[in-house]
Amino acid sequence: MKNSRRMLRGLVLAAMFGTAALLGVGAAPPPPAQADVSDFSYDRWDVDYRIGVDDAGRAVARVTETLTARFPDYDQNRGLVRGLPDDYEGASTDPRDFSVTDASGAPVPFEVEHDDGFTAVLTGDDSYVHGVQTYVIEYTLSDVILARDDGEADEFYWDLTDFEHRQRIDAFSAEIEFSPELAARLNGDARCYSGPAESTDECGVTGGEGGFRISVPGLGPGEGVTVAIGLEPGSVEQPPQRLPAPLLDVLPLVVSGAGLAAGAAGLFAIGGLKRKKRKSGRGTVVAQYDVPRSLPPLIAASVAGTSTSAPAAEIVHLAVSGAIRIEEGEETRGLFGPKQGQPVLRVLDPARAEDPLDRTTMRHLFATLEPGVAFELPQKDDAFGKRMSELASMGGKEALQRGYFTKERSPAGRVLGFVALGLAVVIAVLTVLGFASGRESAVPVIGIIAGFLSFAFGIAAISKQRVYTPVGAEWREYLEGVELFIKVAEADRLQMLQSYQGAERRQDGTVDVIELYEKLLPYAMLFNLEKEWSRVLEVKYREQPGYVPVWYPGVAAHGIGDLTSTISSFTSSLTSSVSYTSSSSGGSSGGGFSGGGGGGGFSGGR
Repeated sequence: MKNSRRMLRGLVLAAMFGTAALLGVGAAPPPPAQADVSDFSYDRWDVDYRIGVDDAGRAVARVTETLTARFPDYDQNRGLVRGLPDDYEGASTDPRDFSVTDASGAPVPFEVEHDDGFTAVLTGDDSYVHGVQTYVIEYTLSDVILARDDGEADEFYWDLTDFEHRQRIDAFSAEIEFSPELAARLNGDARCYSGPAESTDECGVTGGEGGFRISVPGLGPGEGVTVAIGLEPGSVEQPPQRLPAPLLDVLPLVVSGAGLAAGAAGLFAIGGLKRKKRKSGRGTVVAQYDVPRSLPPLIAASVAGTSTSAPAAEIVHLAVSGAIRIEEGEETRGLFGPKQGQPVLRVLDPARAEDPLDRTTMRHLFATLEPGVAFELPQKDDAFGKRMSELASMGGKEALQRGYFTKERSPAGRVLGFVALGLAVVIAVLTVLGFASGRESAVPVIGIIAGFLSFAFGIAAISKQRVYTPVGAEWREYLEGVELFIKVAEADRLQMLQSYQGAERRQDGTVDVIELYEKLLPYAMLFNLEKEWSRVLEVKYREQPGYVPVWYPGVAAHGIGDLTSTISSFTSSLTSSVSYTSSSSGGSSGGGFSGGGGGGGFSGGR
């Protein structure tokens, strides 16, 4: 947090008072090249802190800073800028009651500005100042003493200079005086740290019994002094923002935990409902070597619960069914030689698209269903990708309409979901209160995350869930049997085809087996097994010399030996095409360090 504060101080300084080259006038010599308002130094930087308590027992400090600056003799500076942070550990220090005088006590004109959590004193007016100039800046701060987290002490842990100045300081001194009531509470611990930010180098602290003095020979640019003086616990009252607030610090965490627990329990309840319905089939998986035409890949993907692109498998299904043919695209010449064009789909026999969803797919692909009509698959086309996405969604809806799924609510999930939603509302209220309090705490951020998750879990838990019907569960098991058939060894597949039941359903002829295996390719795609199944097809094609796959004649053109890579390349291109979418968006007891306390701020020339 301290590093962030220092960075912010630097940004504010740059934004408010950046540098500007100022040319000299009259008899004054011109400024050196690249001169800016930061090109000066401090002969001395002396501070005096008088710390007491107000009527409420909270710490108040009257601060006097005497800054002796040495400006160049040419027209460059109009005065100094001294910036003070408005907050310290979650509470406002309320910088106020400013006055600025010179070394003789005469008033110096100044302005006070507030920006980005800082209060800045700008000394001087439009007149240039030269040589040695002394500015005595006085102001009042509140709540400068902090109760340590370990509860063992209160502490005045303060940066007596800023760590953003770009000038050297030839000498620094500080006097810190505590009121009698606070002096009686000092615990004897006092440390001083000097150097660049986060330095652990110590400087000497003298005095005691209420008064402390610090003297440092000199400080370079970006170096400062931090003091840490300990007091007995409870020496001062802390502002409300620093005090424990169960309503804002504890209750939100409790409610967040309860909301997440209720939401997670609701999800578990609907998961139990889905698991129960999933088990409503026969409970056994038997290898299956064909798929009924009433279960095209668009529906099978939903029933099987696969995430693979169903439209790509549906297109291959239409091809191996004889409704369309896949052809090689025309070869083009690119910068690096010949380049194969996109595959072309051609209508052969629309009547072979027997399922209504098959015919719908063809209408999504072709302008008309006249035999011979061709369509080149686009490589990158938003409209085509959208049509294919609609097809995938249509498959899920059709599975629901055909009775493979139903929508039900989990009674337990519904109750838990409403509990989670109610707690999400409470979390939102507590989070708003936490941010409005101005407290430095991670609790409101945790509340945002927990509230969002509780709300999302709750909505899911009360919503109707798509679950299998007994018929849908049986078809899911059937498709698992198809996957099993694709995975088993070839000898096992042939044994099944030659069985009594298999002989009834499929003649044991080589070409017949090839056609059966071809028709399983789109389902192998659904199970991400197309490469493995392509190798099986390659073996079968070799067993039948001269066989040309009607669904994809290019296989023979490339050679049966390249079948696996040919089909793999085609299915990869097909999947990429149908799923294309464009992207757019858019301490006082030791262990402390310099720059680790409150105060500090920034300074520089004006």
